[in-house]
Amino acid sequence: MNTSVCAILVNFKNEKKTVDCLRALEKNSVRPACVYIIDNASTEESQKFFWSYTFAFKVRWIWNKENRGFAAACNQGIVAAQAEYEGCYIWLLNNDTLPEPSALEKLLQKAESARAGITGSLIKKINGDFSGGVCFIHPKFATIRRPNSKNETGFDYVEGSSFLISPECLKSTGLLSEDYFLYFEESDYCLQAKKKGFTLAWATDSVILHDIGSSTGSEIAKGEVPSFIDCLMIRNRIHFALKNGFPKASVLLGLIISLGIRLNRLQFSRIATIIAITFSTKGFKRFIEKNGGFYEIKA
Repeated sequence: MNTSVCAILVNFKNEKKTVDCLRALEKNSVRPACVYIIDNASTEESQKFFWSYTFAFKVRWIWNKENRGFAAACNQGIVAAQAEYEGCYIWLLNNDTLPEPSALEKLLQKAESARAGITGSLIKKINGDFSGGVCFIHPKFATIRRPNSKNETGFDYVEGSSFLISPECLKSTGLLSEDYFLYFEESDYCLQAKKKGFTLAWATDSVILHDIGSSTGSEIAKGEVPSFIDCLMIRNRIHFALKNGFPKASVLLGLIISLGIRLNRLQFSRIATIIAITFSTKGFKRFIEKNGGFYEIKA
């Protein structure tokens, strides 16, 4: 297979898992032409750690002093890949994943046979349990549901943990929206791609092991998710829904329900934060920067 693929990995204080992911990619039957590593909140120590390794494919490093979030970092990698490998597929891959040896080969085969704009893999947890790889969006509340098995169809978006974008889709749809910082950017991108006429596909024989939530704590039991992640996910769901034309009344009702749940948990500061960041771009910027990130308000 001669199709060129560039992989994009974003690292945030998780160097060992990033290297483990690259070692797994080395064992793939089809390897990326180049892997672009964007190191958010990069330090001398992280750079020295990465420079101590060599890999069986080209690796390009982008060092960000700030934590620019997932979408902005991915966009840096995409721009660099397009400049060096014009017309290539772009594979967004979480750095805390372990692609099985045929993962990229099967992903490409599905993308090309389905002529899909965006193609996802089958995601399993590190212990091998089924996790998903695609998701469904409630048409009124914009809540998210993962599939129960690999046989479900009619999904609404591909998970960002393994997200292959065709050259045609990338050219038409453009870069990821940086409005979210983290979470929901892949949902938004899939909706924008579908509006352009592109389809989504799920390569259920392309298997990716994912240590889900290892960097953010997003998979901790309900009520125990870190405040930053909890508030961010609710804000982004509301932002995503309102941006993409979901019924306003249902979306706001969903927000009220979310706030009520946190009231029941006596999480008063979270309620105030969610309200502040959901309805104010400047409030969202302050929230991101207060938590160590960098967020640029786009004109």
